[in-house]
Amino acid sequence: MAVQGRKRSGKNVVSLLLASTILGYVGVMAVSASAEAQQSGSVASATVGFNIPAQPLGKALNSFIKSTGWQIGYSSALVDGKQSAIVSGKLTPETALRTLLSGTGIEIRMTGPKTASLLAGGQAAVGADGAILLEAIQVQSKSGQSVLGTSSIADTGTTTISGGQLNGRTGGSGDANSVLRNMANVQYQNDVSTDSGITDQSLIDLKPKEVSISGARVYENNFILNGMEINNLTGSVDQFRSESYLITSSSTDFNNMFGLHSQTIYVPVDFVSGTTVIDSNASARYGNFQGGVVMYDLDNPSRDRWRASVTTDYTTSDWAKFNLLTPTGENSNDVARNDYMRRRSSVSVSGPVTDNIAVIGQYSTQSALTHKDRSTKYVDTSRIEEDSKSDFYRLQAVAETDLGDFTLEGIYNEYGQLWENWIWRDTPLNMGSESFATKLQHNYDFEDFSLGGVEISNVKLKSILSYKKSNSFNDGGANEARVYNQNLVRTSTGEILWFSKELDDWCQKEPGTKTVTTCIDGGLGYKEQGQEQWSLSEELTGDVFLGSFTLGAVYTNTDAYRRRPEEYTYNLANAIIHNFPAVGSGFVCNGADNCSPEQFAITKQVFSAYDISKRLNEFNVYGEVDQTWERLNVRAGLRASYDDYMRNLDLAPRFVTTITPFEDFSIAAGFNRYYNGATLAYPLRELVPRYQLWTRTQSGGVVGPWNPGITQAPYENTASGLETPYNDEITFALSGKDPLLDGQWRLRFLDRRAREQFASEKITSTSSKLTNDASGAYQSITGEYSKDLDTGDIEALDALSFNASVTWSRSEMSNNTYFETSLDDNFILYHDQSYTEAGFSVVTGNMDIPIRFQAGFASSWFDNRLNVDVSANYNLGYRGARDTGDTITISGLQHAIYEDYDFSPTLTIDLSTSYEVYKSKDRGLTFNMKVGNLFNETGNAKTNVARPWSIGRTVWVGAKATF
Repeated sequence: MAVQGRKRSGKNVVSLLLASTILGYVGVMAVSASAEAQQSGSVASATVGFNIPAQPLGKALNSFIKSTGWQIGYSSALVDGKQSAIVSGKLTPETALRTLLSGTGIEIRMTGPKTASLLAGGQAAVGADGAILLEAIQVQSKSGQSVLGTSSIADTGTTTISGGQLNGRTGGSGDANSVLRNMANVQYQNDVSTDSGITDQSLIDLKPKEVSISGARVYENNFILNGMEINNLTGSVDQFRSESYLITSSSTDFNNMFGLHSQTIYVPVDFVSGTTVIDSNASARYGNFQGGVVMYDLDNPSRDRWRASVTTDYTTSDWAKFNLLTPTGENSNDVARNDYMRRRSSVSVSGPVTDNIAVIGQYSTQSALTHKDRSTKYVDTSRIEEDSKSDFYRLQAVAETDLGDFTLEGIYNEYGQLWENWIWRDTPLNMGSESFATKLQHNYDFEDFSLGGVEISNVKLKSILSYKKSNSFNDGGANEARVYNQNLVRTSTGEILWFSKELDDWCQKEPGTKTVTTCIDGGLGYKEQGQEQWSLSEELTGDVFLGSFTLGAVYTNTDAYRRRPEEYTYNLANAIIHNFPAVGSGFVCNGADNCSPEQFAITKQVFSAYDISKRLNEFNVYGEVDQTWERLNVRAGLRASYDDYMRNLDLAPRFVTTITPFEDFSIAAGFNRYYNGATLAYPLRELVPRYQLWTRTQSGGVVGPWNPGITQAPYENTASGLETPYNDEITFALSGKDPLLDGQWRLRFLDRRAREQFASEKITSTSSKLTNDASGAYQSITGEYSKDLDTGDIEALDALSFNASVTWSRSEMSNNTYFETSLDDNFILYHDQSYTEAGFSVVTGNMDIPIRFQAGFASSWFDNRLNVDVSANYNLGYRGARDTGDTITISGLQHAIYEDYDFSPTLTIDLSTSYEVYKSKDRGLTFNMKVGNLFNETGNAKTNVARPWSIGRTVWVGAKATF
């Protein structure tokens, strides 16, 4: 069954994407029509510290690119056999590049503020229009490694991943969030779970992997895509049911929104040029998080010529390794392995329109398909087909003008994932979303000036106007569902006492000795939740005194909603004629709904239509200075936030001081506060109406009218008036370069204290309220190393990079979500002592993988035609506690029984390889293969008899053509 949705406007949104981008592009062209192409003199005059020794020129250029972020175009033959000159000291990038190339006979042609082409001196042809005609070139970017820190020495909590290191971490999934796996202070695994078996939904779920950063919940991070925040302010967690309810229940919760996610746009890894993660010591420019900041940089337009690429990847259950991990090692219920297919394809086209305008267009699509069995009580015995699909569209235009650089970008993402309740007749539920984001960005460089005798230089103003709209929906078809009785069976003998003739064509007696067989028909109705957001940000940076300064302001307006457009009815109990022998020939309906001579509904739940909306105005201002006095660096900043829902003025200080006692070694200490108050999850849920119960009876066979029951009070989840949750952070870091290999290393200690956290507290049996009573803590010690290795003596090896990290961590969190009542209601028995779930967490600390190791290699061979990237993750064994699955009642309270458990060490290795089988100038064809969990390591995963299978090794194959 194909994924379908109601009230979806994908074509309209795509049209809007195209129209807005084209109109903005035309506007930019009009503004820049009279501007001449910028020459090398327009390159930023900021100086950078260089220390590049004399070495093979290709390697020296890679070092230059890593230090500056520039893009350099050149042919491989141009640099082969040439040595670079030494570059040392603080220089402008252009001066450093010319110094690097001195004596090589190579000339530079500046093609943009941070782009250049290299050509042989005196050999460049000149076209009729005076333009230099270059030979075929390759664009070099940052090498495939993990870069620790940034140009600011205070950024000890920042890591950037690109190239082969990025490819090696994905395991072939195509999910950009999978790149974060096992990074320092990033958790995504759960050893404690005893229910890690695959399901039909986990196999086709194409949404990004949710991750916890520095001990925070998975929805407390700030995801930024090309400068646009893509966070779900309407909430990705409901207080009604968890996502697992789709799998474990024969019904569903009619108020719950399933398939929600913390991100509004699902980023495909195909277009990601680099991923930056900030897990601590975040600059004051970043807010709205308690975990970490994740920034995705997508491909930039090609400026030297038109380029295109087409990729495709495929995997199937036939290539996967299924593991049976039940406690007994047996498949007692004879559950079949889930079949699946997953595909991914993408297209990218970019190039220059004029000397100063370049564009890029990209499209990616992912799909998945699986099947599952239908309940045996239905006449239709065909297997249920479920599928999912994610489409991603992007257009960007960049113009360099005398008025500054303009960037106009539009992104549209459409997602659909189908679930069908196997215990119902035919009830597909499409858990989908549509998201659109666009921005107009202007970067302007000012001339150096003096203000009151203070020299200010390298001043830049970045302005971003963005518009984002997202809508998540659950489309379950009809707004009514009915429960029917098929038969009545005498349990002791199996004798059929009554059998429905009206249901013969679709509902049959279920095998076994059940007292009654019930069949359910109908739909699950339609619900949606979304947000529309405008944002304007201004950021001014520059150099002053002995360092730099940053000033910024952000205003964001968000209109959010949650609605059920039409009333929904669930008829959940029927009376059958067998129980009323005096009725005679059957019930008399007289036009009553859900009534027939054989049976009629005696109870129903009615869920009212509703339309809840909330507007949020958020104001953020921040300032920061970064100053260096010889060997002492201080970065001090303050971020102030206010919104008209929480109505709290939140002041978040950020302070890092660093001492460099000698070259290539520094000691840093920091104190930072992070607030996460910009959310509308609570007001959108507090007014959701609870159902009203209706009942009716019969008299003499005549079915009577419906009579209303008790109307339950609405939910209460008001956060307004409470304190804004925040984290206080203390950090210590040692960093530098090793004296033997000149690689980057970093050793850090992180302590986070979560304060004023939200928790639910029951006030009646049907309602609860939010409080600030929850808390948490996270501590970690991490060690990291990254190195671009010298391959000069290894024949055929063009590049090799290595990174490794080790993380020890522990965490304590009162509850898993803001809507969870675990502070009071969930109880655990451990070592014959009763704990609340919150108290148990505090006593035992982190139950999930205290010590983790990670390592990765990225290599290029044979003139970059063969690439081999490997990522390895190792979890050290430890003693923890695990749910036995048994329960016990103590003083009237049910307790889950936990026991000590020795978790074994686990090693998983992912492999990514590609080989360019055809190459002719700028055209090429590459085949690739990615293997996730190469050695099929099952680790500590456990499954239950209902879902006994776990997938270990997976294999993806694909190809990429470039033009």
